[in-house]
Amino acid sequence: MDIDSLVEQVHRLVFDHLPVNTSRTPSGWTTLNCPMCSDNRKRGGIITSGAKISFNCFNCGYKTGWAPNPHLGGKFKELVTTLGVDQTELHKLQVELLKHQELLEQEDTTEYVYSLSKFNKVDLPENALAVDDLPDGHRVKQYAIDRGLYGLYPLLYFDETLYKQRLVVPFSYNGDLVGWTARHINPPNKQTAKYLHNMQPGFVFNVDRFADSKREVVIVTEGTFDAILIDGVSIQGNSVGPEQAQLIEKLGQRIILCPDRDDAGKDLIEQAIALDWEVSFPPWHVEIKDAADAVLKYGRLATVSSIIKHATSNKIKARVKAKML
Repeated sequence: MDIDSLVEQVHRLVFDHLPVNTSRTPSGWTTLNCPMCSDNRKRGGIITSGAKISFNCFNCGYKTGWAPNPHLGGKFKELVTTLGVDQTELHKLQVELLKHQELLEQEDTTEYVYSLSKFNKVDLPENALAVDDLPDGHRVKQYAIDRGLYGLYPLLYFDETLYKQRLVVPFSYNGDLVGWTARHINPPNKQTAKYLHNMQPGFVFNVDRFADSKREVVIVTEGTFDAILIDGVSIQGNSVGPEQAQLIEKLGQRIILCPDRDDAGKDLIEQAIALDWEVSFPPWHVEIKDAADAVLKYGRLATVSSIIKHATSNKIKARVKAKML
């Protein structure tokens, strides 16, 4: 038996026992509800790179994998057993691997590094205008000024019916336009969506600004405006996916999550803890709901300083403080 056949057997051991409701991301992750915890939002991820296979849960932090070698690790066996692999089947595969020990030990078993996400370029509508070019007093331009955003980021306005009342924030990756989000400046009713997104899976807003940065800290926020105002990055919601975590951790900097102060923020805190990120709990006034609110009340420098000062890597402390949000 050759090495390719052995690798195929190991991979099939995993993929043949996955639940039916899995999803596939553009960068090759297979996402599923983690079988090792109570996850129900598909925060478990499986990815292969050549002969190597890796599992990572971004809810409970469970990690395991296999690169060509004669042994299936304890955590890997635990994972596939939980997925439903029969012990007899597992034992047969382990025996087969040991029979070809010499062949397997010749393989490169260096640590697997995930491939970074790739995002497709998109074009702006022909009627896209820079907010800078709007006349003074224009309602969208004034909204950008009132929110403290004007002059901090290249904001846009789309001159068409669907976007008449929206401030548009373009998304870039490696210098290319890959999407945008459009925030309604004054939703008239609950049926009107506050945001319209053109966003690709796995995207992290503002990550381009950190690619060659010498800053030691990257602050992760939920919202786009938060990230602009404190010059951080945004995951565009209250859940961090495998690709997003990969992009952020690739920056190689100290990572601090600054969650919104609501129940959804509590779920995100658990994900950050599983990823070994720090979590910040600044002593802001009770009326402050997120970093954007804090900047308007305290100023940009004071807000960033308080986020860094009140960050903790202590998981027990983070969980206790999360309950107080």
